[in-house]
Amino acid sequence: EAEDFFLDLKARDQYEMVFAIPPEQRRSWMRLLPPDDAADLVQESEDDEREALLALLDEQTRREVMALLAYAEDDAGGLMNPRYQRVRADVNVDEAISYLRRQARALHENVYYVYVIDADQKLVGVVSLRELFAATSDRTVRDVMSTELVVAQSDTDQEELSRLFAEHDLQAIPVVDADGHMQGIVTVDDIVDVIQEEATEDIQ
Repeated sequence: EAEDFFLDLKARDQYEMVFAIPPEQRRSWMRLLPPDDAADLVQESEDDEREALLALLDEQTRREVMALLAYAEDDAGGLMNPRYQRVRADVNVDEAISYLRRQARALHENVYYVYVIDADQKLVGVVSLRELFAATSDRTVRDVMSTELVVAQSDTDQEELSRLFAEHDLQAIPVVDADGHMQGIVTVDDIVDVIQEEATEDIQ
């Protein structure tokens, strides 16, 4: 229950909570956070605190968080989670489901869509879990994926992201670079938080 409570807090409250608990307990709480949320918490900290916070993370997450911190906080790159479900187009449906099951153990986010990438890490399609489970085992991912993609660039600002979510009624939007390489995903709950923050600022 404490972990669920902590994960539901805003980044500022998470930051204050981490520094309110004994130093020897901070590592376990920081490691609960997916990379995008950990980056938000670090952004709330003072400059002289950042190195200590980053040191609490495992090596892979620390690299991901440092990459996210290079983006503007209110752009897609700063909001995205670099962890997402991915498969190759040429595997059959059963192989894809087995592979995704193994991937799911390492992901903190809810899984809405599976992104199909090629050998160069370029995004070539998307498929929902429902479509995968409904497909017969003799079909490949390429047979069931959609190539009509709604994507954001890493420098897409949060207002444009909000418009994309509203217009297409999606649960997540992939973020790609200028050459179409997959960078991560922004989920609808991330953008809802942004909209609430903007509305609060406007009202204040």
